[in-house]
Amino acid sequence: MPISAVLYLMPMENVRIRPTMGHHAHAAFLSLLQLGNPERAEQLHAQSDQKPFTVSPLIGNSRLEDGWLRFQAGTACHIRITFLQDDLFADLGRVFYSNAQQEIRLGSAIFRLDRLISSPSEKWSNHQSYQDLLNSAASEAEIHLKFYSPTAFRPMESHPQVKAESNTTSTILDLVRCFRSWVRKWNAFAPQSIDKSQLLSAVEQNLRLTQINGRLRQLDFGNFKENGFVGDCTFEMANSDQIRWINLLTDFAFYAGTGYKATMGMGQTRRLNGRNNHEPK
Repeated sequence: MPISAVLYLMPMENVRIRPTMGHHAHAAFLSLLQLGNPERAEQLHAQSDQKPFTVSPLIGNSRLEDGWLRFQAGTACHIRITFLQDDLFADLGRVFYSNAQQEIRLGSAIFRLDRLISSPSEKWSNHQSYQDLLNSAASEAEIHLKFYSPTAFRPMESHPQVKAESNTTSTILDLVRCFRSWVRKWNAFAPQSIDKSQLLSAVEQNLRLTQINGRLRQLDFGNFKENGFVGDCTFEMANSDQIRWINLLTDFAFYAGTGYKATMGMGQTRRLNGRNNHEPK
């Protein structure tokens, strides 16, 4: 079952962290998981193929000063963690609710754990079975997406690009690669697979990017840096027998993330609602 959980935490004293520290959130998640299931934590750390989770950067009110984000003591913060396997969420929940761990470290900063929420009562928390996602997949021809954190992809062979119907360059947003990322994760964890070749062929031939609004943003991981797209887009899909799969995968992106380093804060993605691209409440 895909699950999006929000882990709330707060600093007990004034702290500072680097602005782009998704790798610290990743390390903090694995340290918590280590307490609940050490074997699983080691397995995920070493795993090089599709991983069943994503982790966002730390989100909370702060001020930027001298290259550091500074958080006041008592500031409400959160990290979003998504799971593509139920048992992985159970391992984390076991640690949290047993009170085995009261604090979490992000780099050199220490935060107190507050609560873990996975119900659909909040904007970024939810859970749906794979079957529910299948059953609720629409056949909408126009789809709106927003990429909240830098989204990028590993180098690979070239392929036809989806071109924007505007003067804005679309080379920083590669929708074929987006769908390749989502379908690979779906096929890795969902009980019913999607024909990847047919799906990607339909995207290349029938999908038209009609609006894009975004920019490149750089994340610093300490010993290397990554550039990625942040912003939103609208695309249209011509009549195709793949239209429900297209809708399904854009819904699934909320849990799967998009592209490279999604376990370290990159690729946080969400489908927007309606023609006005409004955020869900």
